[in-house]
Formats: sequence, structure tokens, C-alpha cells
Amino acid sequence: MKIVASLSIALLLFSCNKKDTINHFLTKPITQQDLIKNGFYKYSYIATSDDHDNIDDTIKSVAKYDMYSNVKPEVNKEGKVCPTQLWNFDNEDSIKKRKNLDYFKNELESKMITYLFRNNTLFYKEIDVEFFDKSHNQIPGFESWKKIINYYNSLKIPIEPVVKNINTGELYTGLFMVDNYRTRFFFSEEEKYYGMFTNYLNNSTYCNILEYWYSGYVLEMY
Repeated sequence: MKIVASLSIALLLFSCNKKDTINHFLTKPITQQDLIKNGFYKYSYIATSDDHDNIDDTIKSVAKYDMYSNVKPEVNKEGKVCPTQLWNFDNEDSIKKRKNLDYFKNELESKMITYLFRNNTLFYKEIDVEFFDKSHNQIPGFESWKKIINYYNSLKIPIEPVVKNINTGELYTGLFMVDNYRTRFFFSEEEKYYGMFTNYLNNSTYCNILEYWYSGYVLEMY
């Protein structure tokens, strides 16, 4: 049985224009209502998977995705509403690139926050912080494993590395259980960024957020 994805997309936008008071570096699940109350924008689409085996017993599986972001919307070249483009400017003029990156640096304080819900259940969260701009209050400043561990220890939140090989004791690089949620941390002093990804539904700890959501379009998935 061959399964193909049939997608329809409707982007809905909400912002309460309120100051964000959530500590997003904690792994405790956040509700959609919490995000709306804290001024996040909502982008939604519905993905439908059909079997196309030429038999009149088509089974459809529908998944609704709601993405919440601190990044405001813009209209792309195709006339569709999507998050402001912050990545993949190869085919864009330098004026747009400078304008959008200035927005990211000055209004968002170089911080991109993304939550994805699948069928109203929190799927994953990613936080990306860039530039290490000293003019911004970049707390907690995850620039080393020591700082990451000390941050959660100071809040009395359990954090344990994930074992890769139980026989040798080898650990995954950057992968921890934080308050019992599987979380990957990443940082680079040289490239000046840090961030975290928490998965609430399965063990995957990577999604190309920039490509999926912040490249001037929405790359739908099932």
C-alpha cells in the first residue's frame, strides 16, 4: 500500500501583544493558551495522508499542526503568510536580508522560539539564540556543558546525560534528560550561537527548524 501526502495549508495568526513572561528554557510543557497569552504568533496547517492503491477503500489520516513562534508574520513572494524569513537568503536582495536580520537582532534580541503541536499535543520545542550580543540579557547563556548543568542544578531541576552504550558507559554528546524530558543542547563559541531542542512525543531530537519555518515559506510535513 502506497501512502502519499496531500496537504492543504491555512495559516492563522494571533498575537496578544503582551510581554512574554515564560521561561522557555524550562522543559515543563506549555499549553497553546499560555503561548497566545504571552504574545506568540500561531501558524497552522492540516496534512492529509491517503493510500493510492487504486482500490476503493481509501483510508485517510489527518494531522493538524499548530506552530507558535515569537517571530512575526510576513507575506512571501507567493502571497502566502509565513514567519518572517530569517534564513536562506540566497535568492533575496541584500536590503531584505539586512532588514529581517535587524528585526531578529533588535526586536527579538537574537532569540527565536518555536513550539509545534500535533493534533493539539505538544510535539517539540526549539530555542535558538545567536550573536551572543552583550547588549542583550542572554540568560542562561548555554555556552558550555558546565553552564548548562549548573543552570538546571541552581533551579533544582533534575538533569542527567543520556547513555549511548550501556556496556561502555559512552554518553551522547549534548543529549540530556531534563526534568524527565529528552533534550538536546547545542552551542558554538566560534559561530556565536546556542540553543536547545526538547521532544515531547518521541526520541528524535533534531528538526531543521530554519528550513521548515523560517526560509520564507512553510515546509509542510505529515
